Amino acid sequence: MIIAKPEWFTRRKYGGWGVGIKTWQGAVYIAGMVISLIVMLQFTGQSTQAKLAVTGIWMTFLLIDIFDVMWKLKLDEREKMHEAISERNAAWGMMIVLVLGIFIELTYNVMNNRVYVNPFMAGALAVGVIIKSISNYKLEKNN
Repeated sequence: MIIAKPEWFTRRKYGGWGVGIKTWQGAVYIAGMVISLIVMLQFTGQSTQAKLAVTGIWMTFLLIDIFDVMWKLKLDEREKMHEAISERNAAWGMMIVLVLGIFIELTYNVMNNRVYVNPFMAGALAVGVIIKSISNYKLEKNN
């Protein structure tokens, strides 16, 4: 644990991933993080590189701290099942959009005598397949 405590936050059920504010301490933490970024950016002057570096360091710290909170949030069995089903459904939806996007992009490019696929879209699908394969292998091995 770095700064934020899991009891200050709750699992975000609606509107994406991450955490929602549960207590006043969570609200103060979020406000403090935003204010700290604004203050630090004021001290960087006009340098774009310095502003990017400060923002990158700040984002890295915030993500590590929030991921730590998300990892430590306690869920009961029903909440775990609901989250697993929600994550599965979200993954299916994202996969369908990525496949359609790749198909449309390939069709458009072939019609223009090019063969190109956005590497991030293809990479997202490839990473999903790899993660699913590893997860299934480990789950079957543990059972």
